[in-house]
Amino acid sequence: MNLQTYIESGILELYVLNLLHEQERAEVQDMVLKYPELNDEIEAIEVALESYAQVHAVEPSFGLQERIERRILETSTTALSLTPVNENSDVQEWLRFVADQFPEAFHAENFCGPIGEQPGLTQVLVVSSVDIEDETHHDVYESFLILRGKCKCTVDGHSFYLETGGYTQIPLQTNHKVEIVEGPVMAVVQYLSA
Repeated sequence: MNLQTYIESGILELYVLNLLHEQERAEVQDMVLKYPELNDEIEAIEVALESYAQVHAVEPSFGLQERIERRILETSTTALSLTPVNENSDVQEWLRFVADQFPEAFHAENFCGPIGEQPGLTQVLVVSSVDIEDETHHDVYESFLILRGKCKCTVDGHSFYLETGGYTQIPLQTNHKVEIVEGPVMAVVQYLSA
């Protein structure tokens, strides 16, 4: 293989920007193992992108911090009535909510933001480009509604896939994990007290 042709193909830039599908990412990682000099290319791309971002950074508009703080104060003083997620939840309605409350989540590779909490119910918006390791809950029912992306869920040894609009609830004291198939995955994660 001509390594220079591979470098000039642009695949390393896509790899650094996390714009490759899982299989393509795995192929790049295999190439890096075979040709360690590709690490230097990847590091150079990362440095170049960081420099570009710094040169083209935009100063926040005057008063932005004040507007953010005011919005936080308004939100924290408003009584929040959470809408529980279930198999009938309206994904488009949730996406509008996210666009209004967490617009930065649409551009994030990894993000976690509290939606709200009331007695016995907590909701969190999660964006993840990395797998969620094994876990077991003993005192809350975990459920989630997928707003974007695709993941493979393994619950008590049984695997299934969820994509946009998919919903699942994890039984108490049941081992489960989530693997990102097409990401990042955006989901509303809900914890309901047992």
